Amino acid sequence: LKGSICDFCDCRISVTMSQNISCEPKICEVGGGGLLLPLFKEDEQKWDMGLRAVLYFTGLLWSFMGVGIVSDIFMGAIEKVTSRKKRVFSSNLQTFITVKVWNATVANLTLMALGSSAPEILLSVIELLKNNMYAGDLGPSTIVGSAAFNLLCITAVCVSAIPEGEVRRIKDIGVFAVTATFSVFAYLWLLIICMLWTPDVITIEEGLITFFLFPVLVLISYMADKGYFTGKKQNAQAQKVLLDAATEQEIATMRMRILKKHGTGIPDDKVVALIREEFGAVEEPSRAARRMAATEKLFGGGRRKSADSKVVPIKLSPDEGPAKTNITFEFEHTEYSCLESCDTLELVITREGDTTASLGKGAVMYRTKEISAKDGKDFIAVQGKLEFDEDEDQKILCIKILDDDEHEPDTYFDVELSDPKTEDSNAVVILGKNKTAHVRIVDDDAVGILAFRSAEEKVAEDFAGEKVINIAVLRQAGAKGLVTCTYRTEDGTAISGIDYEEVSGTLEFPDQETEAFIPITIKPKGCFDSTSIFRLYIEEPTGGATFALHTDGGEECCICTVIVGTDEGTKRKADKLMQAFKVNWDVQIMARDNWKDQFVDAIFLDTGEATGCAVTVAWFFHLVTMPWKLIFALIPPVDYCGGWLCFVCSLSMIGGVTALIGDLAELCGCVVSMPDAITAISLVALGTSLPDTFASKTAAEQDPTADASIGNVTGSNSVNVFLGLGLPWTIGAIYWAAMGDLSSDHKWFEKYSGESVVANYPTGGVFVVLGGNLGFSVAVFCCCASCCILVILLRRWFVGGELGGPKGAMYVTSTFLVSLWLLYVGLSSWNVLTSGGDC
Repeated sequence: LKGSICDFCDCRISVTMSQNISCEPKICEVGGGGLLLPLFKEDEQKWDMGLRAVLYFTGLLWSFMGVGIVSDIFMGAIEKVTSRKKRVFSSNLQTFITVKVWNATVANLTLMALGSSAPEILLSVIELLKNNMYAGDLGPSTIVGSAAFNLLCITAVCVSAIPEGEVRRIKDIGVFAVTATFSVFAYLWLLIICMLWTPDVITIEEGLITFFLFPVLVLISYMADKGYFTGKKQNAQAQKVLLDAATEQEIATMRMRILKKHGTGIPDDKVVALIREEFGAVEEPSRAARRMAATEKLFGGGRRKSADSKVVPIKLSPDEGPAKTNITFEFEHTEYSCLESCDTLELVITREGDTTASLGKGAVMYRTKEISAKDGKDFIAVQGKLEFDEDEDQKILCIKILDDDEHEPDTYFDVELSDPKTEDSNAVVILGKNKTAHVRIVDDDAVGILAFRSAEEKVAEDFAGEKVINIAVLRQAGAKGLVTCTYRTEDGTAISGIDYEEVSGTLEFPDQETEAFIPITIKPKGCFDSTSIFRLYIEEPTGGATFALHTDGGEECCICTVIVGTDEGTKRKADKLMQAFKVNWDVQIMARDNWKDQFVDAIFLDTGEATGCAVTVAWFFHLVTMPWKLIFALIPPVDYCGGWLCFVCSLSMIGGVTALIGDLAELCGCVVSMPDAITAISLVALGTSLPDTFASKTAAEQDPTADASIGNVTGSNSVNVFLGLGLPWTIGAIYWAAMGDLSSDHKWFEKYSGESVVANYPTGGVFVVLGGNLGFSVAVFCCCASCCILVILLRRWFVGGELGGPKGAMYVTSTFLVSLWLLYVGLSSWNVLTSGGDC
């Protein structure tokens, strides 16, 4: 018995000694330290724990503000990069149109997700490097905790942010299905590699698979976006036009197609609506714009401006609304167009009351009014009374249009309403805003069609001097009488005064003349740019001439694109060298001014229309964050290098602030005896996700769909794992594999003494990620995430949308999701505390 007791004591002493050897001083203890903190080393570590706790928590909150501001700048660079546009040929419109280079789904899952999750991703990488290539708890736990907060809390906020009775549905349900599946699979994959495949060890193969699941996610999501899985490839969407970037000739071509399809008599406002519906690409504020607006709102302004709202609910106060007894007579539209050969123009006059009561009988007077169109020559004037029967809400007014063979400009006349009446003595009859209809009669007598001989003219600049080219304009399908048109040049990538001489004027075609020329001077630029373009327009035809509908510009104008290139022989000799010095100096001058403005904005605050307490709060946060803003003003504006220089510099700044956050988070946890894993899933996850919360809430309120608010959350959570853990774990696995067999006195054996990994790998040389606490946290998150996604789908079926709905349903859903997050944090914290630790 005595021998057994002694053996037991020797064993306990040996284990205790081994444990003491493996325990290093904590970051807040004398002898410990992080990458940047504590600033005063051992002197600071002897300060009072309560004072240090206050200082560290305050510093952590201040650092969260800093990383939010620099992430705002980073997102601005991403917005610049992903907003690039290009010209492609549209088989639908049979012309070149402007589209975005970046697919929206790819942009959201790559650069946008990187911008949103950069602090979490860099925290894992920096922690690995700071720990001498040993895995830590802070980075992985922050990624899982941030995913839990994003999916559960942000979704809860978005569900209840919608006005009562309204709903928002996810439009691209195929993409959401892919990202939602991956958002759960990514964390199940963590369980597999940490606890099942090679328990507590990450191999090179596991790290690489984790990392390369990221491009797999992007590819599958892109295929879902294009409709490959539904059998309906969305090639038509690729032909959608960015209307805010469309040129005049593109708008004219679309207008021509609409009139050809729906008839020439439709009003202009209807033409606009049909163009938006059939050709327009819906361009909501991007994820980057939402994030920047949220940061500006949180921290008292910034150097970027928030995106305009796309959906703004408008409510009339009782004083602004009409009286309940009003009955309004008006035209359905204010603008009408018709060809002079249409014979009869029909105008719709409506009668509308603001109550559900019967309208009764009524009447309104009408009359035509000449402007440039004349009675008896262009139309037949009419006047009289339109009588409405009981409950009749509209009448048709017909006006005779006269056709002739003369060549004349479009003519105009008005139709006016007056003297509305009703038999209901309790009603007040008024004329609406559309009490006058403006009618345009379009002349359809043609004497010739004007067009360029070629839609494109290619010319090589002459380095010996200026070069004059003649652009031919043809008059086809008739040559009777004198016709003229104006011409002008428009800059593209070629700049007038530098690449060519600007010209404008009037081109004349005398009777029977079928060809004329416009001379343009091409200047020797003296550099070896690949190509540059400018455009030559002919417009405003007279004498009855028109433009060919099939050419660039349609019926409104005709456009010739002049492509100026370099001499190929000279270019081959010096192109590579000159490309290295290619600079758009106009952009650089603007960028220099913007860079100066960044420092001005960092010091002075534009409060806009804010008053009272709002101004005080704005100034408070502005002064608190001013040091950050001055530091980040050193980052170049997005005007340089297409935004990539700002991208790289702001990413490095995020890395620096993230390193500071990592040290402060460890210090906060250390001084209050909170393990890093709990600090990560609570404080750090909350601090890094707060701007995304406000951005998603704004998107939920303003967007007509739920894609931008909760659809992006699932993709971001997947990217966090594939990049935030795949990258550092691959680096760590490669490093320890390169180390080979370790000596018995290597620190690796001391750090992991008592763990099963030492027995399983007696020679060391493996990258260890202990799966105990992390695996439990991931398992709880997967259960909560599955419940959340199930709730979202059930709301789609039973409420009609993922967001909004009846007030009771909204509040129950939000409460349930927040409860899931509290359950996740509580169970994960309980597991960490009960599992204990030797140190």
